[in-house]
Amino acid sequence: MAMAAPATRDSWQNKPMPEARVRLAYERRFTAEEHGRLAMGIVPRNSDDKWFIFLEGDWLYLHRSWTGACMYAVRLEAVDGGSEVAEAWANRAPEQYTRTDDDYDARLLRFLVDRLLLDQDAPFPVPEAIAGEDRAALYRHHVVGHERTHEDDGGNSPLN
Repeated sequence: MAMAAPATRDSWQNKPMPEARVRLAYERRFTAEEHGRLAMGIVPRNSDDKWFIFLEGDWLYLHRSWTGACMYAVRLEAVDGGSEVAEAWANRAPEQYTRTDDDYDARLLRFLVDRLLLDQDAPFPVPEAIAGEDRAALYRHHVVGHERTHEDDGGNSPLN
């Protein structure tokens, strides 16, 4: 099976990160292999895929697939053949995103990168205000949708 082409800005609808944003405390190093998986990104295949993610230059952009709103932007710097996070931002435009918990956004960003892009086993961060397993499962589906994995694509393309 042939490798899928990497996601690009033109692969799906998207809006720029708004001026209303906040810097997140998100630190992470990526190996060369992991950086390659980041570069593949994610293009939604159906309405249950909630994220459109692409790497453009040094910036990794994470957009909600239905609205195209940019929820997170992460600038990467090359180090030791891989990369590391230089800065990370979360959307704070109230018409696009109503959450304002910076710590939660940093944890959710880590989950999205680790689980969706790198196919690592990562716990989903459930906000404290959401009690009960059923509500937590519904919230997770609302945020993540169907989690495609590397294996879902025959093992030849990371999530795409």
